[in-house]
Amino acid sequence: MSHDEVPALDLVPLLDHIATALASVRDEAALVAAMGDIMQRIIDVEYVAVFFLDRSTSRLRHVFARGFTEEERLEAERTAMDRHVGDVFCSQQVFHVPEVAIESDPSAQLSPRRHTVRSRLTLPLVGRGQSVGAISLGSTRPESFTQTHITLLSSVASLAGVVYWNLEDLKTLEAQLALTRAQKEELRRLSTPLLEIAPGVLLLPLVGRMDTARADQIADRLLSAVSQRATRAALIDVTGVEAMDAASVSALAAITRATKLLGAECMLSGISPASAVQMTEHDIHLDGVSTFSSASNALVAAMRRS
Repeated sequence: MSHDEVPALDLVPLLDHIATALASVRDEAALVAAMGDIMQRIIDVEYVAVFFLDRSTSRLRHVFARGFTEEERLEAERTAMDRHVGDVFCSQQVFHVPEVAIESDPSAQLSPRRHTVRSRLTLPLVGRGQSVGAISLGSTRPESFTQTHITLLSSVASLAGVVYWNLEDLKTLEAQLALTRAQKEELRRLSTPLLEIAPGVLLLPLVGRMDTARADQIADRLLSAVSQRATRAALIDVTGVEAMDAASVSALAAITRATKLLGAECMLSGISPASAVQMTEHDIHLDGVSTFSSASNALVAAMRRS
């Protein structure tokens, strides 16, 4: 795209591209890439910088740079809040200098510019009424930024501000989901305590509901412990289990068989009448598995067999 006014006939497809590109963003890296591409389509200038607010430090991060050396980028980031970028961020007002007589940007003094900046445009990124960053562009030509450029770039900045907060909401939601998963896993772990009540004897007292997902977790914990320890007997007490469907009963039977395959005797205690009926109706067998009315009876039997 030239420095001249954007042709009217190009505006419709350009606006469509802007909306589509920003709507497809799913993370910050994609947002930065989309903004870089969009600005290149609107106006091709020598210097482009995008800054995002780092909410943990209240400083601006220089997330996109075109025309800067790495040293210049770092210096521009360090001094951003002290320059016109910071002024635009705080005031939420567009800063447009049609013709720069003398380069006053401190970041440009770090090393000689390959191109002298003759016109400058800086726009705030605002979302939900809050400043979240800024876009800064510099051109070697005076009066490079027309009103059409400013209007288009202002629209991009506004949309980017909305996307920024959408991404923040997504990160918050993902963090909440991760916390929920961790809490759920911790509750499952606490509801499936594995106790070594005597040398080589493990007790697994189960409470609450038993479903196939929990049966899988029980299998992982018990079989891992049996294989890693010198286990000769594993006692599974289901007295505190509220209810078991046919699939859960079948899964429990599979756990007992797998335990035996690992060389440990498996004992079941506290089977409810309803669970016993489920086993009978679905022809689920516990061949070779000793069953007891209570965990204490199972423990006595395990100790006698030692």
